[in-house]
Parts: sequence; structure tokens; C-alpha cells
Amino acid sequence: MIKNYYTLNLIVVKVEIKLLFLNCSNNMKLKRNRVLRRDKPLDHCAVFGVASNDINYSITKLLYSGLIAQQHRGQESTGISLLQSGGKLFTYKRTGLVSKVLNSKVISKYWGNVGIGHNRYATTGSQTYISSEYLQPFHFKNNEIEFSLAFNGTIANYADLKEKLEEMGRVFVTNTDTEVMAQLIASIALSNDSWPEILENASKFFDGSYSLVILTSNGDIYAIRDPLGFKPLCLGTIPSDVRKIYLVSSESCAIDAVGGKLIRDVEPGEIVHLSLEKGIHSENILKNNRKALCQFEFVYFARPDSVIDGVSVAKTRLELGKHLAINDPILEDPEFRENAIVIPVPDSGRSAAVGYAKQSGLPYVEGLMKNRYVWRTFIMPGQKKREAAVKEKLNPIRSVIEGKHVIILDDSIVRGTTTEKIINLIREAGAKTVNVRISCPPVRSPCYMGIDFPTTDELIAGRYLKIFGREEFIEEIRKKIGADTLRYQTIDDLVDSIGKGKSQLCMACLTGEYPLKSVVKIADLEKSIAMDRC
Repeated sequence: MIKNYYTLNLIVVKVEIKLLFLNCSNNMKLKRNRVLRRDKPLDHCAVFGVASNDINYSITKLLYSGLIAQQHRGQESTGISLLQSGGKLFTYKRTGLVSKVLNSKVISKYWGNVGIGHNRYATTGSQTYISSEYLQPFHFKNNEIEFSLAFNGTIANYADLKEKLEEMGRVFVTNTDTEVMAQLIASIALSNDSWPEILENASKFFDGSYSLVILTSNGDIYAIRDPLGFKPLCLGTIPSDVRKIYLVSSESCAIDAVGGKLIRDVEPGEIVHLSLEKGIHSENILKNNRKALCQFEFVYFARPDSVIDGVSVAKTRLELGKHLAINDPILEDPEFRENAIVIPVPDSGRSAAVGYAKQSGLPYVEGLMKNRYVWRTFIMPGQKKREAAVKEKLNPIRSVIEGKHVIILDDSIVRGTTTEKIINLIREAGAKTVNVRISCPPVRSPCYMGIDFPTTDELIAGRYLKIFGREEFIEEIRKKIGADTLRYQTIDDLVDSIGKGKSQLCMACLTGEYPLKSVVKIADLEKSIAMDRC
């Protein structure tokens, strides 16, 4: 009787959720206060998982090394979940960097031969999110099931999924899509004990971007990538004659860092099982003709030594720089070229600057000294913190810059504040002119797939495009940031540099064309709110 009751509840949940996708007018029930007041952090994070068939071998150090190699993907918090002897799951997570949270004293206490880890990057500085419930891995346990979940991405329709689950009596302790995913998975598991089928059914309800790893109480790790492949996810192994060790990671650089060998990427829509008995094997693939790998991975987020879907990040950034130099009119002036140098904004602008210098024949010079104890200003919560961090982070080398025509390469201009301050630093160091070249096209539209620029008004390109129009907005940006010249990458050259077709990439922040149904509704709502403000 109890089993039938749970099964009926699950069927109702499935039917009601499916109706959300069939009826556009009710799909999101989007209300203004949901967009403006929700306390849901949009994450661009890192996941890492390790499974060893040797129960006497502890993988904690491997989790540490894999997470610290991906520290660039999130600095707010880190955490790990381990399978301990007897099938018990244990989770440890705290705010702070990997080296602080998982110090030697901590990892010496915790053993396990299977585990997952997570680095978190939240786009808000609200103290609400410091609560441990908001950190990952998310350890879910009730009287029916126990598992731990970690993911990189965002579920656009999470609010409606949560609403339907609440109607079925589910109680939430956070307002995150992470918990919504866990609750839905647990609900489906009431009538199905096959993890591949549970995850396949759950994936059909998630409209969003995600690379997800799950650690079960049976000692299995499942890795899932969304059907459009927004977020990177790859598989590896550590060669050994003593034991078998399997790896799953957001980026391949982490597999390299632990001495592993990259096997392949998880395919978009694929569910992969890391089994202690069967090794790494694919359980299922949810087919989708359209792909939407985030182009920002290549432009900014990923480490240069990573390979994503067979494409070298470093090589892509080199090509981006070369494309910027081709047909750049400023290079046609012999007098300018005679006294010009190319300098990068470290670190993500470095490869593009090398490519530009190589193509143009101009000298490449390190003109900005980086303080490596200050993390990325772009992902620091709060605009004031970002502004204050620029001078702490970068210092110009006067002997290199003084009296020169400086061509500065950066990956993107998002809000514009950081770029303006960098230009001022270079001018104060005695540059004759400051010429900005950006390896990414103008970021003009909000991202609802996990990157920290949620509104058009926060984007200088989006805001200026609305005010000045397509013909004038770049020139107005140039004036605002104080550059002598400004050129962006073109969409076509970006696509050519990555080496994938437009139908394989998500470029919504550059074009305003969203590949997700739920996101289109959110974008339309934001436009209507913006018009109401006028």
C-alpha cells in the first residue's frame, strides 16, 4: 500500500512537470519578484571524482590535487564526499580555498576509496550563502535513500520543479537548484532502484546546463552531462599495476595534475558509470542534435592546459589573438609599428597576446605584473571589491611601457570597470597610446546558464547597445574605458578559432539567442522589466 502511494505520487509529479513544458503560457509562471528576489546563486564550479577498486587505498589526496588544479573555477568553498567502510557516506565542506579547507590535518583523518569533490563559485556575496547547506557536495539522506551530489551549472526551471515537489509534500532547506535536483532524484528513486534509469528520468525534467557527479551509498559514481553539453566533463584513469583508479573531472588539467591519463570527454546527454567492478562504461545517452558548449570556457574560464571536447584551450586562445591581428588597421601605420609593443592582461589574455604578436610581428612584452595572491576580479562578489582588487592585483612595469604604443590583449570586457582602471594604470606608467584588443566579441546579453552577469544593465556592451545602437556602441565603450582604439573579436573568427560550428556552441551572451526553452521566458521577462523602468 505504501509503495503504491509513493508510485502514484511520482506519476503525478511526472505528469505535472511534463505539462510545464507543453504549455508555454504556464511553463515558468514567471513573476517579477522571482527574478528580482530569488536567493539562488548561479554557479560556475568544478567537480572531481575518484574511484579505486582497492578498499585499502585512500583517494583523499587525489581529491585534494584534482580540486586544487581547478581552483580557478571557484574560490568560495570546497568540499568532498567519501564512501567509508561499511557503506557510510561522509561529507566535509567549508568556505575557503582548497588548501585551507582540505589541509593536511583534515585529509589525514578521512579515508575512503571512492569519493567526489567540488569547488564552488557563487555570483553573490550574500551572507545567506555562507550557510553550509548551500555548499557542495550536497549530501542527501532520508529514510529511503542516501547519496551525495556535486554539479557545475544551473537549472533554469528549478523554481517550478521546486514548486511541484513542494506540492507533493517535499520540504526544502535551501533555495538552490542543487537541492531541487537531489529531491527530484530521490522522488524518482521511490519507484525505481536502477540508478541509470533514475538519472535518465531526472535528466528529462532538467532544463539547464550541468555537469553532475553523484556518489551512491553502494560505492558507485555516476557522471552526467546535460544533453546540450554546456559544461565540460571528462574521464580519465591513473595507470597502475597495483590497483585501478578511475577519474571524472570538469577539466582535463586536473586529470593531468594527479598523474592520470585522459580517456575521453563525457558526451552531451551521456550517463557514465564509474564502477569498481566494471570500470568506466556508458549507461545511456540522451540524444540532442543541437549542442551548446559554452564558448566562455575557451575565452576565459578554463585553464590553458585543458582540452575540452577535443579542442586545446591554449591553441584556441592563440588563434583568437592571430585573428585579432589580421586586418587590424592600426598595424598598417609604419610609424606606429616602430614603437609598438603587445602586452597581455594576465593570465587569460596571455595566449591571445602571443598569437597577436606572432601574427603582427610586434614584440610581445610582459608589461603588467600580477600579484598571484589576489584572485580573479571578475568572479569576486561585489562591484566595490572588484574595483579595489584591480590595483592590488596588477602593477604596470614602467620601464617596459613608457613612451610606447601599447596594444593590450584581454579576454573580455564585461562590466567595463576593470578595463578602465587597467588602462589608467598603463597611462600613468607613461604609455604613448593604449590600444585595447579583446579576444571575445561584445558580451551584451545575460547568461542564465551559470556565468556571473545576470542582467543586461550590468553589461557595458548590452547597456550601450540599447542606448547608442549597433553602429555607435563600440565607439562609446572606447570613450568610456579611455582607450585610444578598441577592437573586439568577431563572432565568425571566434567560431573559427575554436574549430566548432555555431550549432555546437552556446553564444547566447554574445547574440541573445538562447538554446533553452525556460531561459527564453526569463530573457523575455527581463526585457519587460527593463522597459517598465524607463
